[in-house]
Amino acid sequence: MKKIISIIAASAAAASMSVSSFAAGMFSDLDDTKYDWARDNIEKMADMGYITGYEDGTFKPDQNITKLECIALFARAMGSSDEANAEILRQAHDTYDDLLKDYRLTWGQDELVYMLYKGALSKSDLDTYIKDVKDQPMQRYEAAIIITKAMGGEEEAMDEVAIDLEYVDVNDIPRNAMQYVNYVTKEGIMTGMDGNKFEPLSPVLRSQMATMLARVVDATEYEYIEGKLTEIDTDSKLISVRDTDGTVTDYEYTDSTQFKVQGIATQLDDMITNVNVNVTLSNGVVVLVDATSSEPDETVTGRYQGYQLSGSGTEIRMIPNGSTSTKRYTCAEDLSVTYEGSPATLRSFSTGDVITLELENGLVVNVIGQEKTQVIEGGKVVSVNIDDTLTLTISHTNKEYDGMTYPVSDDVTVRKNGKSSSMSALYPGDSINEIELEYGEIVSISATSSTRSYQGVIQSLSISQEPSMVVRVNGEDMEFVIPNDVSITINGEEGSLYDFRVGDSVSITTESGAITKIVSSGAAASEGRIAGTVTSVNTSFGFIKVLTEGSDVAETIFCSNSATTVVTSKGVSRTVSNIKVGDVVDTRCTISNGAYSAKLIIIEEE
Repeated sequence: MKKIISIIAASAAAASMSVSSFAAGMFSDLDDTKYDWARDNIEKMADMGYITGYEDGTFKPDQNITKLECIALFARAMGSSDEANAEILRQAHDTYDDLLKDYRLTWGQDELVYMLYKGALSKSDLDTYIKDVKDQPMQRYEAAIIITKAMGGEEEAMDEVAIDLEYVDVNDIPRNAMQYVNYVTKEGIMTGMDGNKFEPLSPVLRSQMATMLARVVDATEYEYIEGKLTEIDTDSKLISVRDTDGTVTDYEYTDSTQFKVQGIATQLDDMITNVNVNVTLSNGVVVLVDATSSEPDETVTGRYQGYQLSGSGTEIRMIPNGSTSTKRYTCAEDLSVTYEGSPATLRSFSTGDVITLELENGLVVNVIGQEKTQVIEGGKVVSVNIDDTLTLTISHTNKEYDGMTYPVSDDVTVRKNGKSSSMSALYPGDSINEIELEYGEIVSISATSSTRSYQGVIQSLSISQEPSMVVRVNGEDMEFVIPNDVSITINGEEGSLYDFRVGDSVSITTESGAITKIVSSGAAASEGRIAGTVTSVNTSFGFIKVLTEGSDVAETIFCSNSATTVVTSKGVSRTVSNIKVGDVVDTRCTISNGAYSAKLIIIEEE
């Protein structure tokens, strides 16, 4: 669920920060015109809950702000109190609570561990700003350091070598703070005092802090999203996140975006999908992606071998499908267990029962058990996946089976339409008579298909690893998958999918939702075909040169992303810009006034 910055008031233990809250315009001591420069920002921060007033209705704008109060405020500006960062805060406490014991704190633990987790503070910073001095006034040069770190600008600040500050008291700024002062000045967060002085050693007043805080909030516009990382598209520089409502949203990242796993910096290439993440956006662009777990969520099915108690909790022993060795899985404290559809405990299982474990953050949260042999009657085939592990996905009127994907045994028995068959002959839409599973794997399947014939016009054709075609039949658009063994005849001769164009009239024979035969007497025949090696690519002028076998002169072939379809020989879509010198290509062209214009380019792949 998307969460915009939610700010809460400081702990009541910070008496100088907050006793009770007052709405904007209710501070009795801000009427003096000398506070005109700060009044709007004070009231804005009060409305948002950052800084609040006192029981007597005053704000005390000229009161000093302490070092701990200053750090706490900017921690909240980074999202320490945002609901979407609750898991981040929990992990921060797990990591840094022991460290904070040495600092004798009565409040502010949430903010400090959060800043430590985010890398905005280090132990040396705690020694500098918290140990024995947390209640002392924060000086202006110190505020510059904290603000820079809170905004994630420290690296940028340190990269700045040639610093030319125009403050008349620039020599009074401590050398170790110079680059931080330069950063907050450039960002417009801190400006000069009377007489263009920075006054680095002066204490920060509550009125000044409210103004600086308001500027940081306006400059960063932080937004926090909690969800599951579902995809990383490095070509488009997009990440996809499914939020707690199930909605998947794409977010743009940049070369400056930071990626972390449980607070530790990592490379984008090392990020994995299907893990819980907290995403921080600034002005709508992703600045940080932090995976709150290093283990992806997964579902594992296998044979139950028992359970035991260990130092880390309850462990389930199971032989996963496709394996011969036992593996141990640690259970979450709030484990849910069902057996044959009813609530159960782990004592309900017997050795050899089929169990499915649902893992989140590396822990088992759900155990579903059933006897080793299971029969499913009815349903329809949704898809057959033959990439890595052979699987079958089905639809069913029973919610227990609907949408389920089952692994298929290597020696599976398949019967279709009453005859011995194979998994490759199962098509989407085939009716399932019966599926038998052993230990969660399909060992036999019986299915029935319906054969029909249609005449229509091609509306779209997708030539990919899973080809499909949309055909308009009697005014209705019907989509079909196209298996590898489809029979294609064009003008009485064997053809291929590459020979078809939108608008071609076809006669098709289907089995359930798959086309098994295509016949066309009016397919748009290519007027030219050039096959050979690419010797030149010019995307600016939109052409490639292809040298055919036995020729000394390369043919110029005009092409563009809008008018030319580019695919690999394995069916993967490409663009003209993907064509490289040395590629072996097969082009289908039209010829006009001796010029070749490519309608289709097939890049050969080994």
